[in-house]
Amino acid sequence: MAALVAEFPGSQYPERPIHDHTCVIGAGISGLAVAGTLRSRDLPVTVLERSSGIGGLWRYPDPAEPGPAYRSLHLNTSAKITGYSDFPMPADSPRYPRHDQVAAYLQRYADHKGVTDHVELETEVESLTRTGDGTWLVTSRDRNGLRRYRQYGHVVVATGHHWSPRLPSLPGDETFPGRRLHSFDYSSPAQHTGRRVIVVGFGNSAADISVELSRVAERTVLVQRRGVHVVPKTMLGIPIDEIASAPWWARLGFPEQRRLIETLLRLMRGKLTDYGLAEPDHRIFGGALTISDELLSRINHGSLVVRPAIDRIVNSVVHFVDGSREEADDLVYCTGYHIEFPFVPFEWVFEPAGRVALYQRVVSLARPDLYFAGLIRPFGAITRLVQAQAEWIADLVEGVAELPPPQTMRREVDTHLKAADARYGPSAADSVQVDFATYLAALRRQRRSSVLITRRG
Repeated sequence: MAALVAEFPGSQYPERPIHDHTCVIGAGISGLAVAGTLRSRDLPVTVLERSSGIGGLWRYPDPAEPGPAYRSLHLNTSAKITGYSDFPMPADSPRYPRHDQVAAYLQRYADHKGVTDHVELETEVESLTRTGDGTWLVTSRDRNGLRRYRQYGHVVVATGHHWSPRLPSLPGDETFPGRRLHSFDYSSPAQHTGRRVIVVGFGNSAADISVELSRVAERTVLVQRRGVHVVPKTMLGIPIDEIASAPWWARLGFPEQRRLIETLLRLMRGKLTDYGLAEPDHRIFGGALTISDELLSRINHGSLVVRPAIDRIVNSVVHFVDGSREEADDLVYCTGYHIEFPFVPFEWVFEPAGRVALYQRVVSLARPDLYFAGLIRPFGAITRLVQAQAEWIADLVEGVAELPPPQTMRREVDTHLKAADARYGPSAADSVQVDFATYLAALRRQRRSSVLITRRG
C-alpha cells in the first residue's frame, strides 16, 4: 500500500499563486523545451520524469531500466537542426551525434535554462483530475511507493510515444523456443553474436538494429511487411532535415517537393526492387520514411536478407507468405509503439477510431487547458517544432493569448484528420504526422492570432 502525501507545489514559489504553476510530464526534448520556455519567462514549473535521468529516449537506460535507446543509436537528423535554436549543440559535435552525446547536451540545456532543479526523477504520474477551483490535481508516485497529490494551474504532457511497445500476434509464435524481444528491450548486438536473428519491421529502429546485427550474427533476416521508402540521411551532401527546414523548400509547393525528392532518389539509389525490397504502394511523403545510409549497402553485400511478411511460426522455423522459410534463434520485433496516456481518459486525446484529435496537435478539445508537446512525427527534426509549441503554450499559460471558440478548434482538427486520411490512410499513428515547414508556419500563425484575440478582449 503506497503512502499518501498531499502537497501544494506553490511552496517552491511562495510569491506565485497556484494557478500560475505548470506541471510538465516528461523530461525529454519536448518537456525540456516547454519547461525551459516557462522558466525563461519566470513562470513556475515542476517537471515529473518517471526514469532516473534527464534525456527522454536519448538516455541509454540502466540494465534494470527499460528504454528505447540502444548502443548504436544516433540522430537521424542533423545536430545543426536538432539543437535548440537558443542553445545550439557544440560546434565540434558530429553531424549525427550518438545517443549519449544527445543526452549530455539535453542535460546541459536543462542546466542552462534553470530547469534541472525543478525536475523530479523516478516519479510516475498516475492520474490527472480537474478540481472545482479550476486547477489540476496531479497524483504521482515515486520509486519508494510514496503517492503525492499536488495542485497545478496548468499541465503539459510531454511523454512522447516511444514507451509502450506494440507486439504483433503471429500464428504459432508461442511455439518459438528462442529469444523474443521488442526493440524497446534491445540494447546491443552482443547477446546475438553467432545466432540466427529475424528482425520484424522496417522502420528506423529495424534498419539500425538489423544493420548492426548483420555484423555479428550468423544470419540476419529483415522482415518487410509492406513497401516503405528508404531515404539516406543526406542528399547532395545536405542533411535531409536541413532541406526540409530551408526557406527555399518551404516556398515550393507540395507537388514540387515530392517530384524533387523522387528524382533525387531515382538518381542516387535506383529502384527499391533492385535490392529485393517491396515497392511502396504510395509516393514519397505518403507515409513514414525509413532513414538509413547503410541498409541498402548491407543488402547489396548479402550480409542482410530481406523476406516478406511472416505467415506462421512452427517451433524454430519461421514461414513467410512467399513460401520461403528460415530457421531462427532470436526474434526482434521492431514493430513500433502504442500511442497512449493511461493517466488521462481516452476521449481527452483521441477520437473514437483512435486517432489523435488535438487542436494544432497541442490542445485537448475536451479539456482546453490540457496541453501536449511533441506528440507529432515530422518529416524533419522535431526540436524547432516543439520550441514553437512551447512558446504558444507559454503564451496561453501566461495569459497573453487565448484559444479560439470550441467550434473553430473542432473544425481545425476535422480538417487535419481528413487530410491525414487522404494522404496516409486512417491509421492512428499517421494522425500525428506533420510536414515541418507547413506545421511551423501554422503554429506561428496561431500565436499571432491568439495574441490578437487577447488584445481585442
